[in-house]
Amino acid sequence: MSTIHFLNVLEGDCNIIQHSSGRVTVIDVSNAYNDEDTPAELAVKNSDQRREMRLRTQVPSTKTDYRQKHTPDNPIEYLAKIGVEKIFRFIITHPDMDHLDGIRDLYDEFGIINTWDTDNNKEIDSESFGGGYNCEDWEFYKDLRDGKYAGTKRLTPFSGDSNDFWNKDGLKILCPTSELLRQANEGGNYNDSSYAILYSHAKENGDVWKILFAGDTHDDSWDYIMENYASEVSNVDVLFAPHHGRDSDRDYGFLEIVNPKITLFGNADSKHLAYDCYPETRITNNQAGYIILDINKTRMNIFVKNQEFANDFRRNPKRNWTDSTYNHELDAWLLGGFNA
Repeated sequence: MSTIHFLNVLEGDCNIIQHSSGRVTVIDVSNAYNDEDTPAELAVKNSDQRREMRLRTQVPSTKTDYRQKHTPDNPIEYLAKIGVEKIFRFIITHPDMDHLDGIRDLYDEFGIINTWDTDNNKEIDSESFGGGYNCEDWEFYKDLRDGKYAGTKRLTPFSGDSNDFWNKDGLKILCPTSELLRQANEGGNYNDSSYAILYSHAKENGDVWKILFAGDTHDDSWDYIMENYASEVSNVDVLFAPHHGRDSDRDYGFLEIVNPKITLFGNADSKHLAYDCYPETRITNNQAGYIILDINKTRMNIFVKNQEFANDFRRNPKRNWTDSTYNHELDAWLLGGFNA
């Protein structure tokens, strides 16, 4: 049995996998902070840019605003809530601040045994932060990237690399390759240096559940995935949409192969989400709050934070199900699920 938590982190991504092995993987972080604020952290929290992040859901008129943008999750508090004391691996998909927001406090609060990162060459001028993110997080990340932080084992795996712990925890690296990273470093498009990871969990019938974490992968990454891993990513159960599900001037042809049963959209303005490009069953953090996948060999159940959204989803005439039930252990409402 494993549990995946897809947090509502204001802007950006943070995913937590509680593996059946007992190990914990965290993929990216945003909106993370502990109880000790530096002057720079206080300035960010009180900035106009941060307030605007809470207000700019801008939900299309055809959709309901469930106001989840106003109550984002703090990953540090959330990890403590679910009983996590040590993180076995922290995966930095790529070096954008909405995937690094609060990284310094995360490393202060938790023992992080392994860190996955890329040897990217991205630089950010501290003057360009403008209040929305903390430049201290970027400086911490650079020390981590440059081998100046000794509190974790830093790894830089590529597509095709393998490790016994990764295999036991069902993690397969699809991207990046050394060539994709080289192109990103030369051209400055770091989305195509992003990790894409396929997570598999055994089913009772000998098959596997397939959950695809796409990071911010763009067209070059998907060309590579389709050329090398098309059969493995076909007909996935859950797709964590690339680039939060944004309509980012991209080729969506990969969806014909990936064909997810359900797609999860991360934190971005609703007006920027590519609703019509993805299959019909989609859930956004803007609507549902945090989303939890509770997985065993016979069933995957999906839970969400927001009761109103869960009930509306289940009452949809296409489903006409009964109202949602509350799971006390997960502190979430049942949305639905799949049998193996």
